[in-house]
Amino acid sequence: MNSTEMNDFYINRLKELKIKLTELRINIIKIISRTKHFTINELIDMLKQMDSKVNIMSVYNNIDLLLENHLLYANTFNGKYIIYEAIKPHLIHIKCDECSKIIDVDDKKENTQFMNSFISLGKKFNVEVNHYKIELHGICNECK
Repeated sequence: MNSTEMNDFYINRLKELKIKLTELRINIIKIISRTKHFTINELIDMLKQMDSKVNIMSVYNNIDLLLENHLLYANTFNGKYIIYEAIKPHLIHIKCDECSKIIDVDDKKENTQFMNSFISLGKKFNVEVNHYKIELHGICNECK
Protein backbone atom coordinates (compact mmCIF):
# COMPACT_ATOMS: atom_id res chain seq x y z
CA MET A 1 0.00 0.00 0.00
CA ASN A 2 1.42 3.41 -0.89
CA SER A 3 1.04 6.40 1.45
CA THR A 4 -2.10 7.74 -0.29
CA GLU A 5 -3.82 4.35 -0.10
CA MET A 6 -2.74 3.98 3.52
CA ASN A 7 -4.06 7.46 4.36
CA ASP A 8 -7.41 6.66 2.69
CA PHE A 9 -7.58 3.32 4.53
CA TYR A 10 -7.15 5.05 7.90
CA ILE A 11 -9.67 7.81 7.14
CA ASN A 12 -12.26 5.30 5.93
CA ARG A 13 -11.67 3.00 8.88
CA LEU A 14 -12.14 5.84 11.39
CA LYS A 15 -15.36 6.84 9.62
CA GLU A 16 -16.59 3.23 9.81
CA LEU A 17 -15.84 3.23 13.53
CA LYS A 18 -17.68 6.59 13.83
CA ILE A 19 -14.58 8.25 15.27
CA LYS A 20 -14.47 12.00 14.75
CA LEU A 21 -11.82 13.18 12.29
CA THR A 22 -10.15 15.99 14.21
CA GLU A 23 -7.34 18.05 12.71
CA LEU A 24 -4.85 16.33 15.03
CA ARG A 25 -6.07 12.84 14.03
CA ILE A 26 -5.85 13.70 10.35
CA ASN A 27 -2.28 14.99 10.85
CA ILE A 28 -1.33 11.85 12.80
CA ILE A 29 -2.75 9.70 10.01
CA LYS A 30 -0.77 11.64 7.41
CA ILE A 31 2.42 10.94 9.35
CA ILE A 32 1.59 7.27 9.97
CA SER A 33 0.82 6.82 6.27
CA ARG A 34 4.23 8.02 5.11
CA THR A 35 6.52 7.00 7.99
CA LYS A 36 7.66 3.39 8.47
CA HIS A 37 8.66 3.58 12.14
CA PHE A 38 8.44 6.39 14.67
CA THR A 39 8.69 6.99 18.38
CA ILE A 40 6.17 9.15 20.21
CA ASN A 41 8.76 11.95 20.45
CA GLU A 42 9.40 11.80 16.71
CA LEU A 43 5.65 11.93 16.08
CA ILE A 44 5.28 14.96 18.33
CA ASP A 45 8.16 16.72 16.53
CA MET A 46 6.58 16.01 13.12
CA LEU A 47 3.21 17.26 14.37
CA LYS A 48 4.81 20.46 15.67
CA GLN A 49 6.18 21.09 12.17
CA MET A 50 2.59 20.87 10.86
CA ASP A 51 1.02 22.89 13.71
CA SER A 52 3.04 24.59 16.42
CA LYS A 53 0.21 24.16 18.97
CA VAL A 54 0.31 20.45 19.77
CA ASN A 55 -1.29 19.12 22.93
CA ILE A 56 1.00 16.26 23.92
CA MET A 57 -1.67 14.52 26.01
CA SER A 58 -4.00 14.55 22.98
CA VAL A 59 -1.25 12.89 20.93
CA TYR A 60 -0.94 10.11 23.52
CA ASN A 61 -4.74 9.72 23.65
CA ASN A 62 -4.91 9.43 19.85
CA ILE A 63 -2.13 6.84 19.78
CA ASP A 64 -4.04 4.85 22.41
CA LEU A 65 -7.21 5.14 20.30
CA LEU A 66 -5.41 3.81 17.22
CA LEU A 67 -3.85 0.97 19.23
CA GLU A 68 -7.21 0.02 20.77
CA ASN A 69 -8.80 -0.13 17.32
CA HIS A 70 -5.94 -2.21 15.88
CA LEU A 71 -4.86 0.55 13.50
CA LEU A 72 -1.33 0.87 14.83
CA TYR A 73 1.37 -1.53 16.00
CA ALA A 74 3.54 -0.80 19.01
CA ASN A 75 6.89 -2.58 18.88
CA THR A 76 9.00 -2.73 22.02
CA PHE A 77 12.65 -3.46 21.43
CA ASN A 78 14.82 -4.50 24.36
CA GLY A 79 12.01 -3.38 26.68
CA LYS A 80 13.49 0.12 26.50
CA TYR A 81 11.71 2.01 23.76
CA ILE A 82 8.54 1.77 21.75
CA ILE A 83 8.42 2.21 17.99
CA TYR A 84 5.04 2.63 16.32
CA GLU A 85 4.05 1.78 12.76
CA ALA A 86 1.03 1.45 10.53
CA ILE A 87 -0.94 -1.75 10.66
CA LYS A 88 -0.15 -4.32 7.95
CA PRO A 89 -1.38 -7.89 7.53
CA HIS A 90 2.18 -9.22 7.21
CA LEU A 91 4.92 -7.69 9.30
CA ILE A 92 8.47 -9.00 9.66
CA HIS A 93 11.28 -7.03 11.29
CA ILE A 94 14.94 -7.96 11.47
CA LYS A 95 16.74 -5.97 14.14
CA CYS A 96 20.48 -5.61 14.60
CA ASP A 97 21.19 -6.07 18.30
CA GLU A 98 24.35 -3.93 18.05
CA CYS A 99 23.25 -0.74 16.22
CA SER A 100 19.46 -1.18 16.60
CA LYS A 101 18.89 -0.86 12.84
CA ILE A 102 15.48 -2.25 11.86
CA ILE A 103 14.94 -3.86 8.47
CA ASP A 104 11.40 -4.44 7.16
CA VAL A 105 10.96 -7.61 5.13
CA ASP A 106 8.38 -6.82 2.49
CA ASP A 107 8.63 -9.73 0.07
CA LYS A 108 5.17 -10.74 -1.20
CA LYS A 109 6.19 -14.30 -2.11
CA GLU A 110 7.73 -14.96 1.32
CA ASN A 111 4.81 -13.27 3.10
CA THR A 112 2.34 -15.49 1.24
CA GLN A 113 4.32 -18.61 2.16
CA PHE A 114 4.49 -17.55 5.82
CA MET A 115 0.79 -16.68 5.90
CA ASN A 116 -0.19 -20.08 4.48
CA SER A 117 1.96 -21.80 7.12
CA PHE A 118 0.46 -19.70 9.91
CA ILE A 119 -3.09 -20.34 8.68
CA SER A 120 -2.36 -24.09 8.84
CA LEU A 121 -0.87 -23.73 12.31
CA GLY A 122 -3.87 -21.72 13.49
CA LYS A 123 -6.25 -24.42 12.24
CA LYS A 124 -4.49 -26.95 14.49
CA PHE A 125 -5.47 -24.78 17.47
CA ASN A 126 -8.89 -23.71 16.13
CA VAL A 127 -7.77 -20.12 15.52
CA GLU A 128 -8.44 -18.23 12.32
CA VAL A 129 -5.17 -16.41 11.59
CA ASN A 130 -5.64 -13.13 9.71
CA HIS A 131 -2.31 -11.35 10.23
CA TYR A 132 1.11 -11.86 11.75
CA LYS A 133 4.02 -9.95 13.22
CA ILE A 134 7.51 -11.47 13.52
CA GLU A 135 10.65 -9.99 15.07
CA LEU A 136 14.02 -11.53 14.23
CA HIS A 137 17.30 -10.53 15.90
CA GLY A 138 20.92 -10.71 14.80
CA ILE A 139 24.02 -8.68 13.95
CA CYS A 140 24.11 -6.74 10.65
CA ASN A 141 27.12 -6.78 8.31
CA GLU A 142 28.16 -3.26 9.33
CA CYS A 143 28.44 -4.34 12.98
CA LYS A 144 30.23 -7.67 12.44
